[in-house]
Amino acid sequence: MDALDYATRYVALGTEIFQEGQTGRRAFLVEEGRVQLDRMVDGRRSPFAQIGPGGIFGEMAVIDGGPRTATATAVEDTTLVVISDRVFRHKLKTADPFLRALVRLFVANLRTSTPDVALRRPPSES
Repeated sequence: MDALDYATRYVALGTEIFQEGQTGRRAFLVEEGRVQLDRMVDGRRSPFAQIGPGGIFGEMAVIDGGPRTATATAVEDTTLVVISDRVFRHKLKTADPFLRALVRLFVANLRTSTPDVALRRPPSES
């Protein structure tokens, strides 16, 4: 993997990067700025995290193929490094097997330990 596998994306304040429930094929690294994550709870948007420089978001959907767990919106003018699912999966595949299993376990536990439907992975097709 080289620098050509990554793209930089500028998003202005207030720009929605992705929506809760969507299919996710990219993860994002915040280079500059800040992104807010929120989800619908009882019919209202409920913020639960802000991601600043050095933080990664959007990774759960890439790791397990489930839907986006939140809506991501730039709360400042923001520069993102876009990490494709191909790059992300390559990095995960070449990681230490213990760490790879641990990451997958964390994602599975998070999806099953919350009552939010958007966090649940859809049933596998047989």
